[in-house]
Amino acid sequence: MAKIEKKRTYQSFDPQKGYPAGKDLYYECTKCGDVISSLPADSISCKCRNIHIDVDYGRVAIKDHRLAKLFSEEKDS
Repeated sequence: MAKIEKKRTYQSFDPQKGYPAGKDLYYECTKCGDVISSLPADSISCKCRNIHIDVDYGRVAIKDHRLAKLFSEEKDS
């Protein structure tokens, strides 16, 4: 069975203007390597707690923006 590859397209974002969220958007912590959906079902943090998403308050908190990346993921045809 063929494995479906997903292509990551990295995007820039300005934390001063808010944090993008969407069905196919993910935050990647370059410190610990965790990847977090921008729309998780429950509140979540990466392993090192650099990125935290609080679903109850609809908030994203990133301690060090230099260690965070945003990407969209698309299935490779």
